[in-house]
Amino acid sequence: MNWEAIGAVGEIVGALAVVVTLIYLATQVRYAKQAAADQNRLVRASGVREMALTGVTDDEFRLAMDRNWGSDQLYKQLAEQAGISPEEVSKADWGNVYWFWLHWGQFTSTHEEADLEELKNLVSKFYSLPGVKRSWETSPLAKPIIDPKFVEFVDGILESSSSEAAGDD
Repeated sequence: MNWEAIGAVGEIVGALAVVVTLIYLATQVRYAKQAAADQNRLVRASGVREMALTGVTDDEFRLAMDRNWGSDQLYKQLAEQAGISPEEVSKADWGNVYWFWLHWGQFTSTHEEADLEELKNLVSKFYSLPGVKRSWETSPLAKPIIDPKFVEFVDGILESSSSEAAGDD
């Protein structure tokens, strides 16, 4: 074999190594972008949950925000229907909102089928509780501002759960 042939083979091997390296790097960049997007969503969800938790633990803050947003009137109406005080409805709503955003964070960052099945089971049971369902349907801090894909996900599960329950009767 002559040196020119050996050089040509070396060039081909080198070119293939460059192509493989570029494919590897492109894949790593894609995964890094996905991880950064997941982290961004989880940080946003964490911020909303932190504010909701403050609303549960700090009555003065919660009531001021309720008045500021005009949700105090909604809570008065819901309190009459539920037979509890407007403050209890408000506090429960803020607590439920904490969970909604926690679940949204899980929903938007979950890519494994087993994790989605776990979340579907949780939603079907937890969101069917009367107070949680009331918050999901009426809270100004839930469906109106949370990701429409998550709303569709939850509503689909609740609709399916209620259809199954109606079929059991």
